[in-house]
Amino acid sequence: MKKMFMAVFAALFFTAPVMAQNITAEITNLTNGIYYTPLLLATHPASTHLFQSGIAASVNLQAMAEGGNIAGLITDLQGVSANIVDNPAAGLLAPGMSTTGTFPKDGENTHLSIVAMLLPTNDGFVGLDALEIPKAKGIYTYFLNAYDAGTEANDEVIGKLWFHAQIY
Repeated sequence: MKKMFMAVFAALFFTAPVMAQNITAEITNLTNGIYYTPLLLATHPASTHLFQSGIAASVNLQAMAEGGNIAGLITDLQGVSANIVDNPAAGLLAPGMSTTGTFPKDGENTHLSIVAMLLPTNDGFVGLDALEIPKAKGIYTYFLNAYDAGTEANDEVIGKLWFHAQIY
């Protein structure tokens, strides 16, 4: 799997309702023509990874990167009791559009991952893998990368891509 030369923007927001603390991820597609297939967002244990840069893509990651199929990754996450938000946009996330996912903040699921296939590509995806969720309440902004899953004989290099995820 190759890291692509794209930038992706993410921010985390934490809120503290009276009884529980939640983490909300707001994702905004800031591209000018790239769609995201159904997004998969999850909080999970530190030892869990949906992908790792420089490591060959798993079969389930390949299915997501090539066709937008997140079912296998969901199964992987269910096996570690992750908190999962799948397809919060109810389909494709078009350029300029936003969506959110909310998770309970708990002691077991201390890391956040986000993935989605990039359209039109044949095996490109945007991803955040196992980001440690900050302990302090606030707004956190991250720049993420897009990746080539390595299943095709190309590198998907297309320039800058902006992806905005806010977690509050």
